[in-house]
Amino acid sequence: MTTWKAVLFLLASGQGLLLSFALIVKGLRNQRPNLFLGLILYIISLELLNAWGMQVRYHHSPDAFPFWTLQSYLVLPPSIWFFTQFRTIPGFLFRRRYWWAYAPAVVEMLVQVGRTLYGRTTGQHLPPLLENPIWFFCTEILPILGTAAAVGWLGYQLTTIAPEKRGRFLSIRPFVKHYVFFGFLLILTVLWTAGVIIDLPIFSGIELLLTLFLFAYGYLGYADSSYFDLRVAPKQKPAEKPSFAHFDDNQQWNRLNRAFEQDALHTQSRLTLEEVADRLQLPTRYISYLINTFHQSNFNHFVNALRVEAVIRKLNDPAEQHKTLLALALEAGFNSKSSFNQTFRAHTGQPPSYYLPKPNKSVGHL
Repeated sequence: MTTWKAVLFLLASGQGLLLSFALIVKGLRNQRPNLFLGLILYIISLELLNAWGMQVRYHHSPDAFPFWTLQSYLVLPPSIWFFTQFRTIPGFLFRRRYWWAYAPAVVEMLVQVGRTLYGRTTGQHLPPLLENPIWFFCTEILPILGTAAAVGWLGYQLTTIAPEKRGRFLSIRPFVKHYVFFGFLLILTVLWTAGVIIDLPIFSGIELLLTLFLFAYGYLGYADSSYFDLRVAPKQKPAEKPSFAHFDDNQQWNRLNRAFEQDALHTQSRLTLEEVADRLQLPTRYISYLINTFHQSNFNHFVNALRVEAVIRKLNDPAEQHKTLLALALEAGFNSKSSFNQTFRAHTGQPPSYYLPKPNKSVGHL
């Protein structure tokens, strides 16, 4: 008899598989980080589908499709590792030789498929592979250790990339999504370790965690197709201070901020670093140093953050809601619709329409 738990496992795993396949296809085309996120979701979904199979005793059916042989925990460590590299290291390139990291997982799946086919063809009952201590260590213990290392690396990389200090509400959203994903992986790894290595009875907790995660991620993916396209802002290298020892950095940074806040310099289309330096009577290299040090970004990113912040502020101002998004963008200093949309999404992780007032979307569209 099918239980409510089995139904939840089946629905969540089916949703997870659909999402993982969509991400893998996108990753193979041009968005490579999504490929590795898709592989992570694929393994998680198959694990939950396996839990469904055990609930309804599907594995014991002679005509059952052996989907469990197409799963390997060895996929998780390299997938989490490469996902982290793409999301946190600017310009990371995935080279063909990196695919060898998946060779152990492919070998495991081929062995499982071969044994299953041999057993069904000959009618022989083969002993479970997990009874072999070497096989158990390679396919159960090593994936846990590798996943723990990869999750630790993801956490470390996220802590080294801080959201920009100015306009914090604009840049925190991409980090929250990555921190939530990291938190899920961390909890999963801890429970997984406790269940396999310490042999604690916590697998029902893992099943619940996977179910909630797949339902939540599936909903987010369907509700917002751009949810998985986010990139963490690249880390900035510490800037070397130019030889201007006679300047007080904090004082000059405050001057720079006042110039933008009081005179709205960012609203000038095609504003250049040289123009700002000339206005403040400061060297251009020193202006760059200040922005890199106090804002952890370059001049263009700094100015665009102010422009995006100005648009969002006006979107929530009733006195400005008679204007179109394009008009607001041009007033903020953007010089075209395409640059506005691209920059806005890069800074907030969402399209401009996401910030339209929810009760009364009276602002015109682009």
